[in-house]
Amino acid sequence: MSVLTRFIEESDLDEDHWNLVFVDSIDDYYYKVSEAPVEDDSDPDSPFIGKTPQECHQLLLKLVEDTDSEIMPQYFAIMDERSTQDDTVLLVYPETDLENEVLAWPTVRTTFEASAVSLKCYHSGHSSIEEDLERAQREHDHVYRGR
Repeated sequence: MSVLTRFIEESDLDEDHWNLVFVDSIDDYYYKVSEAPVEDDSDPDSPFIGKTPQECHQLLLKLVEDTDSEIMPQYFAIMDERSTQDDTVLLVYPETDLENEVLAWPTVRTTFEASAVSLKCYHSGHSSIEEDLERAQREHDHVYRGR
């Protein structure tokens, strides 16, 4: 089973109607929610590979500008090499000011299972990435596993 399919299944994306899209190209138009099963893993030549959260954010903004893709680049999850080994992702939810200028780049590593709920809570204001980061730092491996 692909890591992308495991992510969808473990985070209950299908049941929660939480619309996440796997993006691994800045040239494609993205308009549909990613659904399991995902037949192919990410493009090995993806421009996101090896990039910082800030660089990934800039690529997502460029993608939306160039293709009019229907994604929200304000917050996202990064699947990296570690994701394939321990079923975790790096959540990124930039802290912005009133003019939407990015002030800080807080990130937290979460399990697949906790990631979708965490992003929903950040978006709705029910919790923050900083709160989950504090909880993760109390874990031996610094991974947030949910409440």
